[in-house]
Amino acid sequence: AGTYAYRPPSNTVSVFGRQYSRAVIILSVVCLAAVVFAGFFLAYRYLKTPSVALYQAKAQNVNRSVGGSGIIYPQQQLVISFPLVERVTSVSVKPGDVVKPNQALIQLDLTQLDATIKQASDNVAAAQTYLNSVAGTVQAPAAQAQLDRANASYNSLIAQRNSPTLQNGALVSPLQGIVTEVNVNPGEVAAANAPLVTLQVQSTVVARVQIPLAYVNQVYPNQAAVVTPSALPNLNLDGKVISVIPQASQNADTFEVWISLPNDKKELLPGMSTFARLQEPLHAIVIPRLAVLNPDQNSAVFLVRDGHAYEKQVQIGGYIGNNVIIEGGISDGDTVAVTGVDTLQNGQAVKVLSVEQPH
Repeated sequence: AGTYAYRPPSNTVSVFGRQYSRAVIILSVVCLAAVVFAGFFLAYRYLKTPSVALYQAKAQNVNRSVGGSGIIYPQQQLVISFPLVERVTSVSVKPGDVVKPNQALIQLDLTQLDATIKQASDNVAAAQTYLNSVAGTVQAPAAQAQLDRANASYNSLIAQRNSPTLQNGALVSPLQGIVTEVNVNPGEVAAANAPLVTLQVQSTVVARVQIPLAYVNQVYPNQAAVVTPSALPNLNLDGKVISVIPQASQNADTFEVWISLPNDKKELLPGMSTFARLQEPLHAIVIPRLAVLNPDQNSAVFLVRDGHAYEKQVQIGGYIGNNVIIEGGISDGDTVAVTGVDTLQNGQAVKVLSVEQPH
């Protein structure tokens, strides 16, 4: 029978013809696995690091626009009336007519005015006669007061008869303008002080614009403005602020601003709706709107320093096209992320693709 000899297990392993300790083999495998894992981990982290484009903030001279909508009004409007009841004999104009200074509008029968003037003259004479009769008595002061009143009434009527707007019994235009209303017909009796004809001067008009109260400190007289009628979106007219109404509008968080506009070409008509942009020159930091989170409230940007993004609160001072005016929070020369800002985390590492400089 054959014989069997026991041999203890070997502590070496043959690899490519060479003998290695089992412990060395195991350690080598573990190290290789660790290196592979670390490589995959670093590659994963690199691939997961967001790439961002940056913009370098810089203070520059800009024009900030403050906007609001409004309505066009004539800068000057005049209502022609007469202080006494009189009959209208003829009407020389109709709505839409352009009139010149001293052009006749309405012819009146001045019988009532002449009769009233004669009565006033008689009252003056009677008051004078009474004053003469009581001269030196206790009734004299009252008689003098009566005479003064009679003279005042008479002089007022004479002033009306000699008014520049009343020539040969006709009410005339005191200015060059457009007739917008005629409220009386020939043969009618016009009531005292009733509006008979309305004139408008439209060579210059006024846009009455509602501006948000948040901008009340950014609007001032003589400020430049650009006005665009809603019906003519390609028309931009230059004007200036002539009045700032210092009170809040009813049922709205706005205040009213009046903007004077030249209207020689008659492109603007009273009643037109319009939008105005008030221009304010200033020196400020301007960045792209894409860089700002929550531009309406609690606004923030991501500053990028040393390869990391840091969230920073900023104060918005207005808009210029696709850019935002920054009044506080960042400094001249800071770089802000303009891509991927919605997914960035405070302190997160980032890869910088590019840095855009202000033009």
